[in-house]
Amino acid sequence: MPLILLLIFIGVAFLIGFHLWNAGKANGRLERGDPNVIDGKATDISTPGKAAASALRDFDNARARLQQEYPSVTAMLGGYLNAHAIGNAGSLEAAAKEMIADWVGRREEVARELTRLLADNTSEDEVRAIVVASCDAEFDQEGYRAWLTWLLGQFNEVG
Repeated sequence: MPLILLLIFIGVAFLIGFHLWNAGKANGRLERGDPNVIDGKATDISTPGKAAASALRDFDNARARLQQEYPSVTAMLGGYLNAHAIGNAGSLEAAAKEMIADWVGRREEVARELTRLLADNTSEDEVRAIVVASCDAEFDQEGYRAWLTWLLGQFNEVG
């Protein structure tokens, strides 16, 4: 019995020594490639939530820049072409008519901004991004540039 206890003690001492020797060999650091270590640093690890939060921050910053660049257009679209206003008006077309009627007093300002918006943003994707960032309306069938061109015509026609 004492011989078995002695062998167990020697085995445990050997395992502890082996573990300490391996830890010292790595200088107390875990190496890349170790299957028990995730490559990179914890700050490099991205989760879907972190990616979404980053995208939302970027979107909010982009929307703020758009509101600064085109204040009347973004206010007009956001105020009249949101889900609540469209629901109250009964349709997107009715909400757009109401928007045009209410903003006719500022038609020159709106026409100037719409003209600049269409000139500065030549692709459909850019114009779509501005409209989607400003309101809840979608103009996939008509085309976003075409719809804003129509809207510009409405403000030019009123005068």
